[in-house]
Amino acid sequence: MNLKRDSRHFDVRRVSFWLGMSSFFLFCVAALGSQSPSPRRAGNDPQAETLSAAEGRRTFETRCAPCHGLDGRGGERAPNVATKPSVQRQPDAWIFRIIHDGVPETGMPSFATLDAARINALVAYLRLLQGKMETVLIPGNPRNGKTLFFGRARCSECHFIDGQGGFIAADLSTFGRTHSADEMREAITNPNKVGGTSTGIAVLTTHDGQKYSGVVRNEDNFSLQLQAVDGSFHLFMKSDLENISRQPESLMPSNYGSMLSSAELDDLTSFLLTAARSHEPDPSPKKKTSKNAKVE
Repeated sequence: MNLKRDSRHFDVRRVSFWLGMSSFFLFCVAALGSQSPSPRRAGNDPQAETLSAAEGRRTFETRCAPCHGLDGRGGERAPNVATKPSVQRQPDAWIFRIIHDGVPETGMPSFATLDAARINALVAYLRLLQGKMETVLIPGNPRNGKTLFFGRARCSECHFIDGQGGFIAADLSTFGRTHSADEMREAITNPNKVGGTSTGIAVLTTHDGQKYSGVVRNEDNFSLQLQAVDGSFHLFMKSDLENISRQPESLMPSNYGSMLSSAELDDLTSFLLTAARSHEPDPSPKKKTSKNAKVE
C-alpha cells in the first residue's frame, strides 16, 4: 500500500472540494445581486427623508390632481382621499402600496416608476391635505401676525382670509394647511419665485391715454377682463386698447424680507397656520334626515 500516493490523492480531492464550494458561493452571490430589489415601503428608505412635502405637492398636482382634484377631495373620476375617514385612518405603508401598485379594478394606475423617496413625499403631502401632519411649533404670536396682516404689512389689501380682505390675490384661509412654515416664509419674502401665490400685473393703455392696472382674469382673441386692485372688474375690447404691458413680477411686494423682522415673519406665519386650523374640514359623516321625519 502506497501511503504517499493515497495522501496526494486525498489532498487533490480536498482542494477540488473547496474550489467547488467557492465557485458555488460566488454563483449564489451573483444570482442574488442580479435580482431586482423589491420596492421599499414608507419609512424604510433613508433617501425618502430627502424629499419634502413641497416635492410631494408638485408630484400630486401633475400625477394625482387630474383625477382626485387639487384639494384631494375627488370628482367624477376618482374618490375623495383628503377628508374621507376610511382613507385618513389608513397607515402610511398602505397608502404607499396603493400608489406603487395601483388598483387596476378601479381604474387607478400603478406609479411604480416613482422611487420610494418620491412616493413617501406624496404620502407626506396627502397627510397635509388631510390635516393630519404633526403640528410644528412656530416661535411666533398669531395675534401679532393678524395685526400685521390687516395693518402695517397690508396683506389684506389683496388677500382674503377669515371672511375679510381683498380679492385681487389668493384666498389664504387654508394656505397654512397645505404649506409648511418654511414654504410660507419663502412665499412672503420671495414672491417672484416660481409657484408663488400672486399673479403678475398687467397695465392697459386705451387710445385716449387712460391707464388701468390689475390682474387679467379672462382673455380671448378679441376681449380682455381686468380686475383692479380695489376688486372692481373692467371689460375691454382689444381694438380699444393702445397697449397691453404685462409685468412678470408678482403683484406682491418683494421687500418683506427687509421690511419685517424675523420675529414679525414668525408672527405672520403663525397667524396663517392658526387660521388654517380653524378651517379644517369635519371628517365626521353628516346624518341624513328623512323628508318624512317628524320634528318634535
